[in-house]
Amino acid sequence: MEAGLKVTRGRPLEGEGVGLRLLPFVAAGVLAFAFVPLLPGTTEPATLIAAAMVPVLIACALLTPWARLPAWMQAVPVLLVFVMVALVRGALGGTESPYTYTPVVLLPVFWFALYGTRGQLLISVIAVGATFAIPTASIGPATYQAEEPIAALLWMTVAGITGFTVSELVRQREALQEKLGRMARTDALTGLPNRRAWDEELGRELARAERSGAPLCVALLDLDHFKDFNDMHGHQAGDELLKSVALRWRGRLRTVDLIARHGGEEFAVILTTTAISRASEVVERLRASVPHKETVSSGIAEWDRSESGGEVVARADHALYEAKRAGRDRAVLAGGEA
Repeated sequence: MEAGLKVTRGRPLEGEGVGLRLLPFVAAGVLAFAFVPLLPGTTEPATLIAAAMVPVLIACALLTPWARLPAWMQAVPVLLVFVMVALVRGALGGTESPYTYTPVVLLPVFWFALYGTRGQLLISVIAVGATFAIPTASIGPATYQAEEPIAALLWMTVAGITGFTVSELVRQREALQEKLGRMARTDALTGLPNRRAWDEELGRELARAERSGAPLCVALLDLDHFKDFNDMHGHQAGDELLKSVALRWRGRLRTVDLIARHGGEEFAVILTTTAISRASEVVERLRASVPHKETVSSGIAEWDRSESGGEVVARADHALYEAKRAGRDRAVLAGGEA
């Protein structure tokens, strides 16, 4: 975690939701292959094997514990579609057959365009060509071998253009979602995380501190007499002061700490792996760096390892109130004055 909020980008390819994403493609496989043995001239062993792979796809989608498997394993049931198409096309005579299954090769391409990486998508486009080449090289007649490379090149081109276009649209949507998510958690004036982001990060940091046993402190810092500063210098000068304070304070904290605009002229800081004595020193450095000789009041609380995030913030807020009541321009520790 950085002093500002970091949003991690990436497609959600892990977890039990993988099975749900596979289901539409499994359903298409069922429709495409379940009736293969009933078609005229489809008593070849290859077609029967392809039809028998349909329940394998269903089992993969519904029964596999995806959350406990490596991410690359998710591609296996999708790639089985290529094998099924190659078996059926080889047995039926490729493009010569009235029962061509060639368009089915686009299903895995679409899946990787929606949920996979660019590398996986490229592999699926190459697999389209392999789907044509394997039966051609193994069992196709001379005319079949002459025509299939042209068809393979055509389908690879169509798959590549379609797949990468869909992939780019998905990535643009993800980038927009990431931007909107970042905006929803960022204070527009200072560029710091806002109150919503603060609440989320505090919960995560408390959980991490509980696991590690490390101390954690929360500090609230409030600019003294900020309304008077605004009245004297104007709101634009007040905004510039807030931005300057945010920039200076963020630069004086570690990357593992978090500073957020808690509201108005109040800022909140999470100091990880920091006991209250050290937290007091950090807060004093922050208070000393405010421009225009403005002063700051602060309240600091160390998490007692049993209270909630709201409770430790409430203790820091009470300490801040005590600092203001005692005359401002000071830091007060929850439970005693610094």
